[in-house]
Amino acid sequence: MIRLLVALALLAGCSHHEDSNGAHYIALPDSLREISGLASASADSVFAHDDERGIVHEISVDDGEVIRSFALGNPAIEADFEGIAADGNRLWMITSEGAIFAFRAGANGAHVAYEEYDSGVGDSCEIEGLSLSANPDSLLIACKRMLQGPRRGTLVIYEWDTRRRRPVDTPWREIGLAEALGEESGEFAPSGIEWLPDYNQILVIAARGRSMLVLDEGGRIVSRHRISAGRHPQPEGVTVVGSNRLVIADEGPVGTRGQIAVYRYPLR
Repeated sequence: MIRLLVALALLAGCSHHEDSNGAHYIALPDSLREISGLASASADSVFAHDDERGIVHEISVDDGEVIRSFALGNPAIEADFEGIAADGNRLWMITSEGAIFAFRAGANGAHVAYEEYDSGVGDSCEIEGLSLSANPDSLLIACKRMLQGPRRGTLVIYEWDTRRRRPVDTPWREIGLAEALGEESGEFAPSGIEWLPDYNQILVIAARGRSMLVLDEGGRIVSRHRISAGRHPQPEGVTVVGSNRLVIADEGPVGTRGQIAVYRYPLR
């Protein structure tokens, strides 16, 4: 049976605040107002990017300090980036149309070389989320909106092989959301995805639909967590660092700063 859990609670209103449960939120620099994807960089930091330029930032989850920033290409490439995945110093980013950029993490201020591939997924869906997979040398790609076929109320995830690097046209999973979300199933539109190897779980977060789903490694939904609109204006990325800290990135509304929120994981 799917467990329905209460809304995530997070105090807002200052640049760095910790609540009684140890959860805290951190306002980010203006350059990350349009923060999009997240991936674990270390036990204490995340890789993040905005959604318009190929610039990656490593950010401390303790205080929001930008540890380093590096760019893809010189000048930095411009595209509609919607997700990032990291396996040590090997990184990938994906655009909403399915272009995957593979590169290595660089030093602060560096311009790094990259390779570009067609995932094949952009013909079928608008993409908004990239993650490592339980299968070695594979990435998970989350669809925000299907461009072909009536799949409203269905979570569609593709898997792309980082060795073969060939376009894919068949989803890895098509997951019905009716049992977990009921009448709200048609509103769920993923904005981030992350594989958690320490838990054999996949997190899928949605700004539209205000929920985070926890899947097992086979793609079955095991729980749902509601997300407070007041405390999370636009959740765009999710990851877990150090095995026990859940990090959610929110794009800042016009005139405000982006933020990361840090919770204890697993959620209670």
